[in-house]
Amino acid sequence: MKLIWFFLSHQLKKTRRSTIWQKSVVLNIILVLVALLLIAEAVGISLLLAYKWHEIAKEGEILSSFYKVMAYFFVGMLSMRFFMQQLPAMEIVHYQNLPIRKSTLVNFMLIKGKFNFFTFLTLIFVTPFAFLQVAYYHGNALAILWLIGMMLIDLTINYFIFYIKKQMVSNLKVVAFLLAIIALLVGGEMLKWYSFSSIFAQAIEAMMNQPVLWSIPLILVLLMYYADYRFLITRLYLEEIGSKKTEMVQGNRFNYLRRFGLIGEVMLLDIKLFMRNKRTKTILFLTPIFLCYGFLFYPNDDYSRDGGFMIFVGMFISGFLMLNYLQHAFAYEGSYFDMLLSSGINFRDYIQSKMVLASAVVVLCYLVTLPYFFFGSEILLINTATFLFNLGFIIPLILYMATYNTKAMVLTRGSAFNYQGMSATHWLVILPVFVLPLLIYLPFKWFGNATLGLIVLGSIGIISLFFRSFYIDQIHQQLTERKYKMSSGFREKN
Repeated sequence: MKLIWFFLSHQLKKTRRSTIWQKSVVLNIILVLVALLLIAEAVGISLLLAYKWHEIAKEGEILSSFYKVMAYFFVGMLSMRFFMQQLPAMEIVHYQNLPIRKSTLVNFMLIKGKFNFFTFLTLIFVTPFAFLQVAYYHGNALAILWLIGMMLIDLTINYFIFYIKKQMVSNLKVVAFLLAIIALLVGGEMLKWYSFSSIFAQAIEAMMNQPVLWSIPLILVLLMYYADYRFLITRLYLEEIGSKKTEMVQGNRFNYLRRFGLIGEVMLLDIKLFMRNKRTKTILFLTPIFLCYGFLFYPNDDYSRDGGFMIFVGMFISGFLMLNYLQHAFAYEGSYFDMLLSSGINFRDYIQSKMVLASAVVVLCYLVTLPYFFFGSEILLINTATFLFNLGFIIPLILYMATYNTKAMVLTRGSAFNYQGMSATHWLVILPVFVLPLLIYLPFKWFGNATLGLIVLGSIGIISLFFRSFYIDQIHQQLTERKYKMSSGFREKN
């Protein structure tokens, strides 16, 4: 117990001494008032929803319909936790030279991790319904059991996200397998092979009829907790982490690129950089999700096939990974940019290597999304036109804009909701990427010839490919003029 209070006191001091609270007293009061207001609104909405649910739902499906809502609620929580939830972490390094058992450190970290904003949000959402609706139909005892069960499901998601995020750094196969299962579940729901919400509702109803089945969520929580515990307990030694990283780094994958000289060497280094670092690996794991972006819109009749929004979707699908790579093409190397300047490297080949790698990424994304053809030939035409525009015109434009970046990226942090190293330039780049294709396409669509607009869009991309050498020269000249400003900015710690 003394150790628990010891850890808690350190965490409280860390929170109190955070830069957030080192502001003026007035600002702190405003932050607290805003937080209380948001909590009050959330409580009010959940109370109103629970009180009026019997009027909102269909007769005879009051509880069942809410269970379906809970299915989508937990899917939403899964997504929000993945992108926004910080991993439960302590500065374990500072405790490793103390006589404290590893199991104590790991258990405290995992237990501390379940007390977060998302768990609190779930509690606010489900508690009113438990006592205003479930208790009315099943009694208080089952209502409390239902509430505990919902929180157990939420904790399972909490520990599952923790496990996934940790595996993203160390084990690609596990993550690929889990993402494939999630994609299968989502794809089956969209293709109407089954209804996930109905299955979830039936499972909850079965648990309400057979209370002993509520042991299943408890078992799932314990299994996920044990998986996280085993993962952390075996990786608590810094030397073990370092050795595994070295083993991965020294792999000979992609070494065939060396045969292409300096261009191949730089491409190889960029690939290794993406596969070694946390921030870039997060982007790689998010890419399959965004490649499936079209499934949300292409099968949906609410979206016009010749509308401007489909151009946005096409640009996003084939250009997401390329955009993330080229926007920070020089900032990723900010920590050793001075070395590049003094190495005598041919910067024209250096620029060309990045354009070649970005082109390969765009081509690969386009090939992977070719099955969208089954949603109609017009979808294939949209994706092809936007792919060519990305390949020919957007790639050199983004790389040119990247020379204005003077903030080095910290690659050891995750990328989700992390704006370190970003500036107004990164947001301005989005305008030509998504607005310019619309300005080209929409006039043709308004005059009744959307197909011609797509042909023009794709033709601009093809024509731009013939000017690639010219673009490289312009970027080379720009980089030569700005390289010392970039180097000076990269040295600054932010």
